[in-house]
Amino acid sequence: MRDLKTTTSVGRTLTIPRTATIEGGIDYPGPLVIEGTVLGEVNCLSLTVAARGVIEGRIKSETVTVVGEVTGEIFANDLTLKSACVVNANIVHKKLLLETGSFFEGKSRRHPNPLELA
Repeated sequence: MRDLKTTTSVGRTLTIPRTATIEGGIDYPGPLVIEGTVLGEVNCLSLTVAARGVIEGRIKSETVTVVGEVTGEIFANDLTLKSACVVNANIVHKKLLLETGSFFEGKSRRHPNPLELA
């Protein structure tokens, strides 16, 4: 897997559309938006799981914002769980923000460098 600490990244945001289902991993060096379904590992610079987006697997990213659903594991420096999201995952983070109305079930662990553990 690629080291996410590098400052060079792709200038474009990759979006997985709502009608798409990906079985397998995604390794992208830039920002990623999931509007569809991913069954597998996601490794990127920043990740947004949109309102109808679903990820079942492991996430490794500098910044993660969840509006949709995640099941599995999340490793992120900055993790935001937005209202109405559903997260059934064990998470390792440096900074965590839980908005009112978000659903989180799992274990949460703060770590100075969560990406090292993934």
